[in-house]
Amino acid sequence: MSAVPGRVEITARALTALARAVAAERLGAPAKRLRVGLEDHDGALALEVTGPIAADGDVVSAASAAADTIRSRVGDLSGRRVGRTHIELTGIVREHEGRVR
Repeated sequence: MSAVPGRVEITARALTALARAVAAERLGAPAKRLRVGLEDHDGALALEVTGPIAADGDVVSAASAAADTIRSRVGDLSGRRVGRTHIELTGIVREHEGRVR
């Protein structure tokens, strides 16, 4: 099998969009309400996620589990090593059961 010349690059903007989409899915929050920053952490990608979470019970446990899932999923999808995921919660997202008149 011969190698195809060239290389594939993923921009920081694309990685940020990917991480935001994964975080929104896992945290249960709209992507537009999340901020995601990327940093280098000992040669690995470090994620800084800020935004709300949809949780009914233990918010700390839910955020911790979300961080693990986000780290793993972003790594799988991007092919990059994700070393750290920090989540700063800014609120709780609640589903509205309908409009009350």
